[in-house]
Amino acid sequence: MAAETLYDKLGGEKGISAVVHEFYDRMIADEKVRHYFTYTDLEKLREHQITYFMSYALGGPHKYQGNTLRIAHKGLNISFEAYEIAIRHMNGALRKYNVPIDDRVTVEAFLRAVKPHIINK
Repeated sequence: MAAETLYDKLGGEKGISAVVHEFYDRMIADEKVRHYFTYTDLEKLREHQITYFMSYALGGPHKYQGNTLRIAHKGLNISFEAYEIAIRHMNGALRKYNVPIDDRVTVEAFLRAVKPHIINK
């Protein structure tokens, strides 16, 4: 029997959907980072994150379909500080849905691993 993936532990697409929506709600409410989403179709972004990126990152069934992280974030000039804020908001969203600390650490480790591909150098 295959080990349970983090995707499964978080409740599959339904659980990940709740976390992703909470994460973006927090980002939009934060005056330090909301400007990154001014010209973004948030519903499309949320759906992409739920269906592809988070599924792929957490061991779910969907194969990632989209630009590389570097291309997707090109021109946004995401700062080190803004990325740290995003990590805090993801942790907050995960805590809201009672995700155990070990699993939150795994998600944060993933976010830190892809950080060099997202922030403005």
